Amino acid sequence: MSKDTSYSKKLTLVYLQELFRTRTDKTHFVRMPEILDYLAERGVYVDRRTIYTDLTLLDYADFEVKGVQERGGYKYHHTKRKFDTNELKILVDSVAASKFLTQKKSNELIAKIKSLGSIYDESELNRNILLGKRIKSMNDKVLNNLDIIHYAINYNEQLSFLYMKWNPKKELEYVRKGETYIVSPFAVTINDDNYYMIAFDHKNGDLRHYRIDKMKSIKRIHEPREGKEHFKNFDIVDYNKKTFGMFSGEEATIQLQFKANLAGVFIDRFGKDIPIREDFQNKGYYLTRISVNVSPQFFAWLFGLGKDVKIISPDSVKEKYLKTVQDVSSLYNP
Repeated sequence: MSKDTSYSKKLTLVYLQELFRTRTDKTHFVRMPEILDYLAERGVYVDRRTIYTDLTLLDYADFEVKGVQERGGYKYHHTKRKFDTNELKILVDSVAASKFLTQKKSNELIAKIKSLGSIYDESELNRNILLGKRIKSMNDKVLNNLDIIHYAINYNEQLSFLYMKWNPKKELEYVRKGETYIVSPFAVTINDDNYYMIAFDHKNGDLRHYRIDKMKSIKRIHEPREGKEHFKNFDIVDYNKKTFGMFSGEEATIQLQFKANLAGVFIDRFGKDIPIREDFQNKGYYLTRISVNVSPQFFAWLFGLGKDVKIISPDSVKEKYLKTVQDVSSLYNP
């Protein structure tokens, strides 16, 4: 077999695989004239006998193409897919809902997932999932950061990085005035749709967590990890028990007053689009307005912020919050 003939054979197999992967599925078929036309459009001219041989070769390569008899001949389709349509839908939805991915990266991944299906899956994979104003990460290095962290964990290395936080001006600024963090990473977890690294902090001598999309300039340090004795009894399940879930409640727009150090908490929870302005009557405090479903879970989250946050309006929500606090307090002061 000449080089040209060998190349043509490989090209035919590639085009046939592409045809059956993109234009057939369980309910969509192609017939022999369509196959020949598809190849001819790409400069490949073969006869029916060659096609039959090539379909057998694809079958040997675990790319199954089945022929179904009909009046006047056969129709063919690819049936053994790595993912069926419902599985692709789940993958698309998961990527769309992932807060730790930027919108750009989400779109790129969704396009790749769609390419795993046929052209007939396209409309079904254009999902209309109501995510609301989903807050997506603004750090396009998250996946790269994850790779570096997992590498350091697997090869018992330390890490250095800079850590960021939001300020009331909705700007990311360095924590510790840009001081470099030196840590020994031990685990990665997901909490409230964000990735966190669990690591031994060399400066403080204890285990701490760091949100991976807030980490910048991550570098591996070729030194063995420290603090293994601290991680030995670490309970990741217990660690993740700190979210307030999707509980129904009456929707209300609430004005809150908070100290500057809580700016990042509000931006992370409600996004950069929330209004934040300085409270000129109270130095060091800021005002914001958010829409929430007023529920005990929301009050619990608010209470966790302590005395650095205060409900300004409406009065009805203030009264409900005060009553909730009094009810809890009465359990300890009968």
